[in-house]
Amino acid sequence: MKGGDVERLRVLIADDEEDMRWTLSALMTKEGLEALEAKDGDDAMAILRRENVDAVLLDLRMPGMDGMHFLKEAQRIDPHTPIIVVTGFGSIESAVEAMKVGAFDYVTKPFDAEELRSITHRALGVRRKHKERSPFPSGETDRHLWESMGGSLAMRGVASEMALVSPTDYTVIITGETGTGKEVVARGIHRMSSRADGAFVPVDCGSVPRTLIESELFGHEKGSFTGAVRLRPGKFEVASRGTLFLDEISNLPLDIQPKLLRALQEKTIVRVGGNEPIEVDIRVIAATNRSLPSMVEEQSFRRDLYYRLNEFSITVPPLSERREDIVFLGKEFLDESARELGKNIDGITEEGLELLLSYEWPGNVRELRNVLRKAALRCDTRITAEDLNVSAGPRKPQPTQVQLGARVNGETSLKEVVHRITERVERQVIAKAMETAHGNKAEVARMLMVDYKTIHSKVRQYDISVHRAKNERSVREQESQT
Repeated sequence: MKGGDVERLRVLIADDEEDMRWTLSALMTKEGLEALEAKDGDDAMAILRRENVDAVLLDLRMPGMDGMHFLKEAQRIDPHTPIIVVTGFGSIESAVEAMKVGAFDYVTKPFDAEELRSITHRALGVRRKHKERSPFPSGETDRHLWESMGGSLAMRGVASEMALVSPTDYTVIITGETGTGKEVVARGIHRMSSRADGAFVPVDCGSVPRTLIESELFGHEKGSFTGAVRLRPGKFEVASRGTLFLDEISNLPLDIQPKLLRALQEKTIVRVGGNEPIEVDIRVIAATNRSLPSMVEEQSFRRDLYYRLNEFSITVPPLSERREDIVFLGKEFLDESARELGKNIDGITEEGLELLLSYEWPGNVRELRNVLRKAALRCDTRITAEDLNVSAGPRKPQPTQVQLGARVNGETSLKEVVHRITERVERQVIAKAMETAHGNKAEVARMLMVDYKTIHSKVRQYDISVHRAKNERSVREQESQT
């Protein structure tokens, strides 16, 4: 809030023509948006680095840093800032190339004001939704998985599976609860693949209207339906030679599923209203927070499409199963909030940390981030349990020795508490891996990306056997149901 009013969304206009900047600024201001102007690519990049920008209207041909160079650099800074290309040198080839680099959409000069208005609001809607949904700070694409999601054994197992499948062109399904960071994993697979130089193109299957999802995926020809004022390439074309990420694939309408299956099998698509097949070279990664096998049994998801997608699967564990990451992630989010607020925050009190470690986090990493951002705003210099304000949510009444290994009472150090939690979770992860690998410790070492001697030592230390691990898991499941 600023001065009692809701802060206006900001659109950066980068164009070397003064009249065009004036026209676009007037249009954005009329829409209730704040317009920032840049006369060339270098000026635009300086503003993007300095200011909070919600969307960019970008001319492709400018002196200094041209539009394509700006696009690439902007993607490195924050891949979630939507960039709309507005150019007088438009062609379908340059538009597709710009979208492959990361442009959200494009219009050509002279542009239709209503069309640009519609695209801009759609872009800002996507930006707003990502801010609400993303559990991690912007700019995570250049970081290793354990630098952004935590270094627990559970996440090392995920990283191991990512390293195994990334060099292939296998289609991957990533499952996990809402807020666990499935898109971060998908981007990591793309970054480690031979397609890293190509585009990573996300599509949220749950946010695109049913009537538009086919056009969104496969594109459309001009005049193919009401509102199709120009030819538009679909995400399959944009992602060619790169990776197409189908987020929340479980929301894909049944009537579109056979068309997706055909595109995956034949590696060709046909635009809506078109007749000519177009070859595409893509790798597909899908994500879901629902059980696709259950949906198959319910006949709400096609069995043949499920098997085609499920060439490899990765499960991102919930935060409740990797509590040792809470301390790491908490520090990341507090540092981020402190920078954003321009505030010195001297960590968390012992009672606050105890609450963080005992709370169940049904919203996973996203909820942790939101709780800490609000706490950072409320606190003076140090975050207390009252600042965290999570008592209304589902939490265990009191931390017990089983939950924390020890109460934080002034006699037990933070280091000891975290160490005991780490040991407990470490034992569970190794036991589960031993069960999966049927007791093969060499296979467990490969899965968890640690050396064989370490696994051998940990198995002896925790007295783990496959039979005992199965029994203990059964007991835990029964306890969770009572």
